[in-house]
Amino acid sequence: MEKNNPSSSNFEPFGRQAILRPKRKNTLRSLVFAFLLSIGIFSWEIFGSAQSKSLALLADAGHVISDSFAFLLSIFAVLVSDKKPNAKMNFGFFRVEVFAAFLNSILISGISIFIIYEAIQRFRHQEEIGTESMLIFSLGTIGLNLISVWLLKRISADNINLRTAYLHVLNDLFGTIAVLVGAILIRLFDWTWIDPLLSLALSIFILRAAIVILKESLLILLESSPTFDEWDHLKKDLLHIKGVDSILSAHTWTLTKGIHACAFRIQIINGSDHKKILKEAYELLRSEWKFEQIYLQLEDPTTTHTIDGIIAKTLHDINSEEWGHHHHTHDHPAHHH
Repeated sequence: MEKNNPSSSNFEPFGRQAILRPKRKNTLRSLVFAFLLSIGIFSWEIFGSAQSKSLALLADAGHVISDSFAFLLSIFAVLVSDKKPNAKMNFGFFRVEVFAAFLNSILISGISIFIIYEAIQRFRHQEEIGTESMLIFSLGTIGLNLISVWLLKRISADNINLRTAYLHVLNDLFGTIAVLVGAILIRLFDWTWIDPLLSLALSIFILRAAIVILKESLLILLESSPTFDEWDHLKKDLLHIKGVDSILSAHTWTLTKGIHACAFRIQIINGSDHKKILKEAYELLRSEWKFEQIYLQLEDPTTTHTIDGIIAKTLHDINSEEWGHHHHTHDHPAHHH
């Protein structure tokens, strides 16, 4: 099993070059542009709401300014998650993306719940609005939102954080379409109940999507296994390698969406080719199972017995009455230069 030396000047924890994502500059540029667009849309809708007396446009402007905050989170996450791993943050900063997605999905859920509440209130208290101004400003907003959707659609497929930003823009787009359709129907048929009905339906749709991302990001933060439903298949593949006797422990987890890691403690048969087993196991896990980070510990029966003895002793110490009353210290020899 390979070991990293944190004191080395060439310290590159966990194979940074193997997991660096491409086109980060394009991603960041698109996010910044989408952020600036959201500020423009917010200003446009605030002005339109004042002109038309439309509560729907004002509510949509509230969504947009919340989205601006979400874009700032996404931009921050992209910048920080791409920082180079170091001795303290061995895995790098990929989890920042997941944490941002978690916060953003909560924000989306809150916005959607607020719209649902406002829609219910609007069913009870109708208000006369200027439909012509409402049509003009909603059409302009749709055009700006389509640009943001096009920008983020290209970069959001494999990134949970960017998917939440994309969802924010979809939320805005659908909300503005609802405002447009509502304005047309109100003008033609005086159906004032259409606006809250559409707002309610769209909010429920967005809320469901947000909950999916909330669950996904939470599972990653809790380090759930990405292979929980394929454990038997994975272990069987490893046991088929010549010289492998048994799997003593197995762990798989996700660093961020699309980047998985695994750690296996494997007992091999005495006299087996250690290097060949290591090579075959690594190729299997990397090529067929798509793990980016792989940690393998190969042991013969004697080594396993020794390690199990150390584990048993440690567990005994933890459970003993003495545990917690004494602090273990490491004495390091002085370094002479």
